[in-house]
Amino acid sequence: MGLQKDKKLNKLMTLLPEGVAAPSSWFEYKGYSRQLVRKYVQGKWLVALGRGVYAHPTADVNWQGLVLGIQQLAELPFHVGGISALNLEGYAHYLPLGGEKKYHLWGQAKVPAWVKAVTLKEELQFHTSKIFDSSDNEVATAPSGVRDWVLQVSTPERAIMEVLYDVRGDAHSFTHAMELFEGLTTLRPSKVNHLLQHCKSVKVKRLFLFMMEQFSYSWIKRVEIDRIDLGSGKRVVVKGGKLNKKYMITVPETYAA
Repeated sequence: MGLQKDKKLNKLMTLLPEGVAAPSSWFEYKGYSRQLVRKYVQGKWLVALGRGVYAHPTADVNWQGLVLGIQQLAELPFHVGGISALNLEGYAHYLPLGGEKKYHLWGQAKVPAWVKAVTLKEELQFHTSKIFDSSDNEVATAPSGVRDWVLQVSTPERAIMEVLYDVRGDAHSFTHAMELFEGLTTLRPSKVNHLLQHCKSVKVKRLFLFMMEQFSYSWIKRVEIDRIDLGSGKRVVVKGGKLNKKYMITVPETYAA
């Protein structure tokens, strides 16, 4: 391999951290042709994780490495959300022994084929429902463990609303969401107000207000309920549950009083 090619390879080793999945579009953007990438694979400088996606051969790609490829290299508008964001921020209850096996990503984009081609020990679940009127509302960052790169994650305020969106008509998912809510002692009322006022889901807004009233945290007093559009009519949140007349949602009987 000539000196110029050595320089390109050395630059690539600097650009691409170990353990991160890189799509072919990123290589092309950085000036590496498909033919050159294939040569790097043949020379064992890269390994193909699937069609159109590559990584260093010296480190396995885990869920964080794939998410970094999605966010940092492909620049797709997905963030770690819901219970996965709460886990990263230390809020989630009852984390399974051995760690989380499913990670939730939220965003309004088509999931490309190269992402699905990567085999992980963990599972990525993509949510494309638009529950806020702006897709970048209250997204923060968390360390990834790869260089100084960070993961885009929901703030706790947004993450719990994503959890509430996924309450699917059964008492178990409702109770789990309530347990998560119990740990949210320090939510920031300014962010809560902003999100509730921009939330497109009546179910999420009513559930959030119902759950917050089960606790006596200081931030709750500063939630501007009168500025939140709660829609009209009943919402069946828990099938076979009791109707809460204040928020017109069905809840498990133990919470109906």
